[in-house]
Amino acid sequence: MAERPYMIHCAKAGSIERFVAVLVEHYAGAFPAWLAPIQVAIIPVADRHEEYADSVAQRLEDAGLRVEVEKSHETVGEKIREALTRKVPALIVVGDDDAASSTVGLRFYGEDRDTRGVPLIEATTRLTEMARRPT
Repeated sequence: MAERPYMIHCAKAGSIERFVAVLVEHYAGAFPAWLAPIQVAIIPVADRHEEYADSVAQRLEDAGLRVEVEKSHETVGEKIREALTRKVPALIVVGDDDAASSTVGLRFYGEDRDTRGVPLIEATTRLTEMARRPT
């Protein structure tokens, strides 16, 4: 009686999962803005700024961006450090002056400086340009 060999094949990760793993390894978690799960993190300086932060978030979401408002009760520095650790491509900080004048503080991942007093319309334009998928 002839023996017939059988091969058992089991892939724990599919091709899509392997591709995503290669992307994560290649970018070291710092995805380009168009690929990042959260494109913009908005940090209110105090609880009283959360309403303005929510309105900024709504405007950015309407422009097609993926936004998250950091409403934890940590200090502003801790919130910024957390967003930088998560490698969020853009960071917006809003405070009293920003709420009064419809501006934001804007910082991009990998840059050491932030820009204060950026008009919301200009910030929206810059962020949508940053998040545009390459063609």
